[in-house]
Amino acid sequence: MLSVSNVHKAFGDNEVLKGVSFSVEKGDVVAILGSSGSGKTTLLRCLEFFEKADQGTIKIGETQADLHTASRQKIHELRQKTSFVFQNYNLFNNKNAIENVELGLTKGHGVSKVRAKEIARRSLEEVGLADRFDYYPSELSGGQQQRVAIARALAVEPEVIFFDEPTSALDPELVGEVLETISKLAKKGVTMVIVTHEMAFARDVATKAIYMDKGVIVEQGEAKELFTHPKEERTRQFLSRFLEGYDYVI
Repeated sequence: MLSVSNVHKAFGDNEVLKGVSFSVEKGDVVAILGSSGSGKTTLLRCLEFFEKADQGTIKIGETQADLHTASRQKIHELRQKTSFVFQNYNLFNNKNAIENVELGLTKGHGVSKVRAKEIARRSLEEVGLADRFDYYPSELSGGQQQRVAIARALAVEPEVIFFDEPTSALDPELVGEVLETISKLAKKGVTMVIVTHEMAFARDVATKAIYMDKGVIVEQGEAKELFTHPKEERTRQFLSRFLEGYDYVI
């Protein structure tokens, strides 16, 4: 369903991605793990064309593009198939929750205002915000703002949702509500690729896991297998810092 091949990206002399390839099947929840600076966020930003990769291809369904040379039309075609949830919500402060969700539908997908409002209400209900339709971002907690962002991503019915560390900007006590929302989506079969530092969440919710270090994929595979029987020494060292006390095979 989603195929990513040989992605390279450098910022000046700093080579951040060094030939990253992976694939995602419909209904997969893929957790991308790794220390800060390993290239995880840059990878997602290249896949959504927020950054121009130096090399590589992406294919979603029957639509394929070169990540370096893709035309505006091709980028638009691919973005119609995806959604992106940012670290810092990226909501419009002058619009309430339902208006924030509506905007992507009317501006990005040509949905009528009446239909967009209907879809936005349903999407906000799905993330547990049925009582917050008219609230502005300043009136919502960080966790609620991120759930509005997730509702916005869901509303356009994408083939895959990219999450860039969706809990990193939250106070610890608010992390759980966002992870619970994502877990519910996973159970419904929503296809997701999630950059995260939440190891227990990734272990328990993801179907596949990818461990990145220094711009390359060190190891990837079924999530439970990678967490319990990592094959690479670098993966073992990384996981051992987070999963002390877990049934983890050295």
